[in-house]
Order: sequence, then C-alpha cells, then structure tokens
Amino acid sequence: MLPVDEKEYDVVPFVNGELALFVHHSHWLAKKEKVEMKELQNEAFILFKQPLFHDVIIQECLRAGFRPEIAYEVSEWAFISEMIGENLGVAICPKPIVNKINQDLIKAIPIDNPVFPWNLGLISKKKKQASPAVREFIKYISAEIPFLS
Repeated sequence: MLPVDEKEYDVVPFVNGELALFVHHSHWLAKKEKVEMKELQNEAFILFKQPLFHDVIIQECLRAGFRPEIAYEVSEWAFISEMIGENLGVAICPKPIVNKINQDLIKAIPIDNPVFPWNLGLISKKKKQASPAVREFIKYISAEIPFLS
C-alpha cells in the first residue's frame, strides 16, 4: 500500500481507489449514503488480517477518537463478505470488492470523513535492478493502465 518513502524506494503505482464500509443490509448504517469514522465507534469490526491494511484501519479509528472493537481477523476477502452477510460485524474493504459480494445482503457505503485512499504499487529499493519478470510486469501494467505511462 502506498505511500512509501520515494527517496528510498522506486514506486510504480497500479491501483488508485478508496476504501468503503461494508455492512449487512439490515444494519442501521445501511440506510446512510455515507459515513464518518466516528460513527463506527461502537461497531464490531471484521478486519482483513494483512498487517499494513489492518494497521491503517486501526490508525484511522484512533484518529477518529476510538479504539475499534475487533470481533474477527480474517485473511480472505470472500470470508469477510460471508461474515458480513451473516451480520457478524462491519468491515472496511476496497470499493472494487463490491462487484464480488452479494449486494442483496451487503451494502458498501463510502467513508466521508476521512476519505480512505487505497493505493497499491510495486515497490523496490532504489538502485536495485529489477528481474526480467518484474520489468515485463511493469511494462504490462503501464500499457494497461494509461495514467502510468
């Protein structure tokens, strides 16, 4: 996830997006068009168990004035959506996941304050030669994603 120190690392961004709150359709927040982090103070969180992603969510909760109640930590997006579908908690996930969930059971709600960026990139130490496979991948994503060219 970006950002990183670009003095120390070479960065090739390839995903720019936002995170959203995912809730069961019967959840009280499902009626809202957007939410603020502070509204999530008393919610049970289902967190993606990837350290950097996990830490960003906790950091934003702390910045909003509360420590999140972590009900579950899960390592698969599909399992997180199943748990939300069972109304076991709320989750903050990348917006593109909305295309892979049961939208009859789950609603994705934009987070307004703060807006959560979700930026991914290929990161490598400066002055290190990339392998041929990595160079080919960079060439491929640069051709597929026009803003990288």
